[in-house]
Amino acid sequence: MVHGGYDLPAIVARKSRLGRWLAATALRLYYPRSMVSRQNPVERWLATSVRGKLPTLYHFDFHITDHCNLNCKGCLHFSSICKPRFVEPADFENEMQAMAAKLRVEQIFLLGGEPLLHPQVNEFMRIARNHFPATRICLVTNGILLMQMSDEFWQTMAETNTVLIAEGYPIPLPREEIGAKAAAWGVAIEWIGYGAFYKLPIDVEGRQDAEQSFTRCSGITNCPLYRDGRLYPCAYTAFVEAFAERFDLPGLVSTDADSISVRDNDGRAIMEFMRRPVPFCRHCDFDHFEEYGWARSERTIEEWTIGRATTPR
Repeated sequence: MVHGGYDLPAIVARKSRLGRWLAATALRLYYPRSMVSRQNPVERWLATSVRGKLPTLYHFDFHITDHCNLNCKGCLHFSSICKPRFVEPADFENEMQAMAAKLRVEQIFLLGGEPLLHPQVNEFMRIARNHFPATRICLVTNGILLMQMSDEFWQTMAETNTVLIAEGYPIPLPREEIGAKAAAWGVAIEWIGYGAFYKLPIDVEGRQDAEQSFTRCSGITNCPLYRDGRLYPCAYTAFVEAFAERFDLPGLVSTDADSISVRDNDGRAIMEFMRRPVPFCRHCDFDHFEEYGWARSERTIEEWTIGRATTPR
């Protein structure tokens, strides 16, 4: 995942109480805005209690594939070590129906993995737009396959008003041609990223303070992800089983306490859950957070951890 335009080390490196207070007040400009909610408590109360609206979730990610065609070092979604998985459009329909019944959503990212690997990618854009007519819907891609996509793909992008987000990996891409193609079809395209990637080490033993980790995580990896009927606070909690299986770590798990069922809870309960730490937060080692330039993965555990060696399966 690429980030730019703010100083990540300035966010995560402050450990003292005074430092955390400064980061949350005087230095707040360093923080990207929350991906969970962008309403203050008064706005939330007026919207739900006075106007009778559903609670508003700002954003969620949805993997239509888990695997990828670009092998990035330390992928925060573990796409470089995930097994191939294609979500069925019918399952996605059920997931979107459930979510739309419980929450208003301002922004949805359809991604992976690499979503353009899915042979039915067009169906996902149509389904998402059908259930969320007023939501900003984005398809997030590394761009490698864009010039191979059919006219139907580009037409679907335009008809569903889906924004194309192309991540700025330092790989050869025909950007001008892609831009011209998008313009010809009337598709909005955004290039994001400035070549800076980061590592948030996983503490396999879970020795971190969960509440502090959650506070420091806002806008970094605290990005809601919807998978198999449950809403997770981040990709780590949603996909850690791929990491644990790869490196033979059976004790590293995400339990039901680390996510919430969308169908079994109302919108207020879901939003309350998303605004507090989960047990898995104790595995996020912000004291050893680091940035690095993009590189190809060697699929070793050191890409995600500090000072631990193991043999991958």
